[in-house]
Amino acid sequence: MLSSNSDIALPAASSAAGFSFFTLKKYSRGQASIELIVVWPILVSFVFLTVQALIIWWSQQTLMVANQYTVRAGAINHGHYQTMVTTLVTGMAGLEPQLDQDNLAYATTLAMAKQRLHFSRFAQLDILSPTPQDFREYAEERWDYDLERDITEIAVDHYHARYDENTPVEWHEARVLRIRTDWCLPLKIPLVAEMLSSAQQFLSGSSAVRYCKLREGMSEYPLWALTDTAQHSLQSGFRR
Repeated sequence: MLSSNSDIALPAASSAAGFSFFTLKKYSRGQASIELIVVWPILVSFVFLTVQALIIWWSQQTLMVANQYTVRAGAINHGHYQTMVTTLVTGMAGLEPQLDQDNLAYATTLAMAKQRLHFSRFAQLDILSPTPQDFREYAEERWDYDLERDITEIAVDHYHARYDENTPVEWHEARVLRIRTDWCLPLKIPLVAEMLSSAQQFLSGSSAVRYCKLREGMSEYPLWALTDTAQHSLQSGFRR
């Protein structure tokens, strides 16, 4: 029995269609694999970058709050430097995880000890005002009844009785405690830490960035410079 042309062509057409289908399927799988190889590192880097950026933001907010407490502690304690440092490291202890410890008192003490060590290596607290010149010009000798001895300080008592309309602006500014804190934050998120640190050093030439750059040799992680300035009217005489 003779076969028609259509009977002969159909198997060939079906075979060609099947070959094209499987070839296209293999091509699609290969294309998806290539796209995954290209996109996956970008996606992971974006997630890491977001996490590190949130840590930097939280650390900056913590420093701002701690610095406000620090300057107030100095304002009521004659500008005593070690009192301000203690207040600062206590505030920055919030950056250390503590809730995973059963003994919170121990965890808090340990966090403060870690931040005090960190301050000694990767942070600085500068008194911007009163300046040494202010102290030489406006300080006076007084008797301290608690210490039972003479002390030298920029007095703040009887404020309105001490000045008149001819008093210079510097006299008022000398009775405002102004501080600046630079804090080097270790960047521990992989892939993005070195990139962020280098970007900050390239884009910013601030003293805080330069300070942290000089201390990177002492750290196993890249450093991000946090800085904050705070001020408060002196509530006690400023002493040195």
